[in-house]
Amino acid sequence: MICTHRIEDGICLVSIEGNIALDGVNEAKAYLKPHLDSPDVNALVINFEKVNFIDSSGIGLIVSIFKTMQQKEGKFALSNLSKKNEEIFAITRLNKILEIFPTDNEAVSKLKG
Repeated sequence: MICTHRIEDGICLVSIEGNIALDGVNEAKAYLKPHLDSPDVNALVINFEKVNFIDSSGIGLIVSIFKTMQQKEGKFALSNLSKKNEEIFAITRLNKILEIFPTDNEAVSKLKG
């Protein structure tokens, strides 16, 4: 798994490439922790464009990030989900509580407002 990010107006945009699965969840947590803890980050968007697969531990990571952002009164969104990943979030009903956008630009625009 490869993680990259950029911060734009207090919004951290994280792109993940590869699988969000058991073998990479701890690596992703370690990568995201400084951004989640930063007082300068008031919103986080995870770009799923290059995510091939997400398993239950990956879903747990997403829920954990959501809870952390709620506790710090921040905003959280996902963007660029493939049809397969959209189905996973629909089956788990997380699409009812998470904000999901077709593009990063739409996510940033909504989270700014």
